[in-house]
Amino acid sequence: VTLVGCGPKEIASDDQPDQTAETNVTYSAKKGLLLSPETSRFIGLETVEVSERPIQATNEISARVFRAATTNDPRALASAVVSAADAAMLRPGLTSIQTPSSPAAEVLRLDRSEEPRTGMVEAILQVGDPSLALNEGGFVSVRFAIGSTNAVTVVPNAALFHTTAGDFVYLENGAHFARAAVTAGRTDGEFTEITDGLLAGDMVVVKSVMTLWMTELHNVNGGDACCIKRETKR
Repeated sequence: VTLVGCGPKEIASDDQPDQTAETNVTYSAKKGLLLSPETSRFIGLETVEVSERPIQATNEISARVFRAATTNDPRALASAVVSAADAAMLRPGLTSIQTPSSPAAEVLRLDRSEEPRTGMVEAILQVGDPSLALNEGGFVSVRFAIGSTNAVTVVPNAALFHTTAGDFVYLENGAHFARAAVTAGRTDGEFTEITDGLLAGDMVVVKSVMTLWMTELHNVNGGDACCIKRETKR
């Protein structure tokens, strides 16, 4: 385990941890954040085990709604202008992957009339919208599968957060929660492949991740927070 990314301001040592009394949180530069059981319950902190599973890579397309759904027809129509490379992965009748952030959609047709001149193709999509949430002129993002992998190390997307220094998770480190640098790979909209930084069986935080991040920043008094980088490449 290697400690990297420490900020310029001197922070608490293991022998003299910095404690945030009002939130009952102790911060150790090497071990991470230690929360009381009451604080963990109060912020709704939850962890899950890092697993291995196949991941289906997806292509996200943003489309503009030109006909909103109605109570009689809960399907909106939307247009997406995509590159020829993206269009090669689409075909009429292809359905999207439905996730909490991506509705069910189907490719109705591909208009290639402008492709020779611009290299772009217009995809007309039919998007399920039973709640009538999509307005004409608004945009919607849909995901289409473009391939799958063998079993790989993955975490739920909720576990990941991004800073200017890269991608991170909060890793259960004994009784502490340490910010760990990871390398993210493909995503299917629900899970993201982790190519370096975690092993199957590790426990990571999936709820109250940003609360931990803000608490860590507070405890290092504005300096760059420290993180644990684990070498897991085989």
